[in-house]
Parts: sequence; structure tokens; C-alpha cells
Amino acid sequence: MHRLGRANFGSPLHRRSVGGLLVTATQYAGEGTLPFHEHDEAYLCLVGAGGYVQRDRGGEADCRSGLLLVHPRGHRHANRFAATGAQCLSIFLSRELADDRAIRSLLGDYRLLRLPETPRLLARVGRELAATDAAAPLALQAAVLELVALACRGEREDRHPGWLAAVLERLHDDPLADLSLAELGKAAGVHPAHLARSFQRAQGMSVGEYRRALRIRRACQALTDDGRPIAEVAAEAGFADQSHFARVFKRMTGETPRNFRRRMQSAS
Repeated sequence: MHRLGRANFGSPLHRRSVGGLLVTATQYAGEGTLPFHEHDEAYLCLVGAGGYVQRDRGGEADCRSGLLLVHPRGHRHANRFAATGAQCLSIFLSRELADDRAIRSLLGDYRLLRLPETPRLLARVGRELAATDAAAPLALQAAVLELVALACRGEREDRHPGWLAAVLERLHDDPLADLSLAELGKAAGVHPAHLARSFQRAQGMSVGEYRRALRIRRACQALTDDGRPIAEVAAEAGFADQSHFARVFKRMTGETPRNFRRRMQSAS
């Protein structure tokens, strides 16, 4: 497994260091691949043109033009490029810049961000990176720091992302479906790791806990509506055995399935 510092695979196009920032533009050949590797420092990767599929332990992500990827230090990943190849901008921040609280939070986790202002800033950064006039370094620094600020703000505002409603609808449609994070992430158009983290933050529980709660809600309705054996209700709710069902039911409702049924029958 390859360990890289501030270097990249691919063919370098431009490289400039200014104001605590190192910005590089790199071209990657069509249908090429990169082996699993990691960087010793956190960095931002902005896909400028083309695209690639990135693979890590959480699954695969389709990375296309305009996507901003946040790679924390030591994030292990591999890449497979499209037929057209790809051009990417990599941004490394100095220790002083990265020590800012908002930036430190941004760089702490792997995430994929689509920001409304990305196309404009992508063009600006690319233009200033290639420019040679005396004002280019300052202009490049301003454009990159604006992108970083928007990424920090976008990370904070992503507590109720637009794709969350589709994930919740999918879970509610069939609580018994054995869906993986990779499947949900593909349906939502986000990386499974990002989905898991954002879901936990928005709902206060993991995807698995949420699905379990939906199954218990379904069991509560069955215990209220009919007199089927509890073991049958447990099986219908997706539990392999009644004892496991009873433990989870009590933990989530505060009472056993039997006591719940008795109370509901008494109330009616």
C-alpha cells in the first residue's frame, strides 16, 4: 500500500504554493487506475473535468466534475478513471491554517460535497493557477480560501441534506428489507460513509437503529390488532427468535411484548 505526502499520482499540470496553501492541478489518463494509497496529510480534491470511481472500505463513489472530496489524513482509497480520464485540483493546507476550528472539523472526516458555487470557483482557481502576473498568487489564495470557507459552511448546513428524505422513504416503504449502506448510498447518490455519518447526525441514531425502530413500531401495531402468537409477530418483524425480539422491544418501549399487548387490550 502506497503512502504519499503532498505528492499525487498522475501527470502534474500546475503547482503553486502561496499563503499556507499548496495547490496542484493533475491530469489522469483515461481508463487508468491508481492502487490503494493514503496521504500523510488531510487534503481537498476538487474534480475539475472527467471523472472516476473511488473505492475505499465503505464502498464505491462516482466522482464527477464539480465534486469536492475531503480526504482526512490516512484515508485509504483507490481510483478507476473513466475513458476520458480526469483532471483534479488538490489543496493542502499548512498546519497553521488547518488548526482553525472550522477547518479542523471539515478535514476530520471523509466526505463528498457538492457546493452551488463550485463551478465558479473551479474556473477561478484553474485560471489563477495558470496565470503568471504579479496578482495571480493573491487571487489564487482568495479563490481557494473562499472554496474552503464554503466547504466548512456546507459541512455545517448538511445536517438535513436533501437526499435524506429519499432514504427515509425507502426505509419506511419496507422496514423488513435487508438494505446495506452501499445500496442506500447508491440510491441517494452519496458515499455510504457520508450517509451513515449524516443520518446519525440528523436522526440521532444510526440507520440500523432507525430500521429496528420501524420494525418494533410494526410489531406494536400487530400486537394491538390481532391475537397471533408473539413468536409469529416477532418473525414478521424480522427477528430470528422471540427472546431477541423481547429484549429489543423492552429496550425500545420500556415493557415486554406480553405486557404491551395486555395493556392495549385493557385500554380497548
